[in-house]
Amino acid sequence: MKRAGLPTGRRAEVFSLGQPLVTALLTIGVAASLLLAPGASGTPSTETQSSLLAALPAQAPTPSLILPGQSTPDIPLEVGPGTPAGDSRVVRLHVGGRERGYLLLPALGLPKGRRAALAVVLHQDVGSARAVAQGLGLDALRRQGVALAYPAGVGGSWNAGGCCGVAKDQDVDDVAFVNAVFDDVGHRVPIDPHRRALVGYSGGGMLAYRVLCSPHPALAAAVEVSGGLEAHCPSGVQFPDLLSVHGELDGTVGLTKPIRVTHLGMSPRTVESTLTIVTQQTACGRRRTKDLPGMRDVRWTGCRGGSTIDLQIVMGAGHGWESVHGAERAVPFLLAHLVRAA
Repeated sequence: MKRAGLPTGRRAEVFSLGQPLVTALLTIGVAASLLLAPGASGTPSTETQSSLLAALPAQAPTPSLILPGQSTPDIPLEVGPGTPAGDSRVVRLHVGGRERGYLLLPALGLPKGRRAALAVVLHQDVGSARAVAQGLGLDALRRQGVALAYPAGVGGSWNAGGCCGVAKDQDVDDVAFVNAVFDDVGHRVPIDPHRRALVGYSGGGMLAYRVLCSPHPALAAAVEVSGGLEAHCPSGVQFPDLLSVHGELDGTVGLTKPIRVTHLGMSPRTVESTLTIVTQQTACGRRRTKDLPGMRDVRWTGCRGGSTIDLQIVMGAGHGWESVHGAERAVPFLLAHLVRAA
């Protein structure tokens, strides 16, 4: 696919990337009642929508996770559970006239001559690269041959279109930045371009949708946790296989009803609205819904290019990564697409 906004002649080097002190705001969830019910087409009717969460017991809201390390502004050169000293680095590059940075943790234990897979992971709003590297529990992927890159948002925020913070206010081109990270990592460690994935949590999930709806490097998979679409997504777009994870009681991104988030100054798009737009614009076909222990799974197949879109609604869970068991859901999905498919 054609890449958008990739910088040329950029300079990159190791540095200590500062992140501002951040404060994570706890949110309370509101129980929702529906998403998209099963049917033969990708367009839900008013009647079928109301059945997605039907007969589920009401439960108390769950607070969002405050990730460790968010109050620490510096990124040390050795981070991540079990990271050997000196094998991680912080890289900076220039994109759109700005100096940007990302944390790179190479894959571990690869046989000589074998290229790694790559997952680029986008932190939440008012988050940091260090916090998610230490707190999301994705480090185990490295020992399965997956390099991890954690870009840092301007002021701890991302410009996802309609959200958020300093990045949105300054109209930062974060799509070009994410594309540049995918490209730059390949110049530093051997990466298989057919085994790359994008992961976004909360505000990072919002940016992930904007990247997927724009020209971007070829991807094998994408994971969005507690995010939503806050940008235009054109018809004719093609997504990789996508896993979308949301808590039933999310108090920030509602399932069917918008929730006003004071510190964002806006109401994020609902899960229902996001998935309706995405499955329509990617021309998905059949939809089926399956109830599993603690979860409702909605899957769309036959999307443009043969991809699938999976929505997992976690019962009794809130907005936070830990609340929805993000690592337990994301890691098997990523291994299936980045390692076992090799």
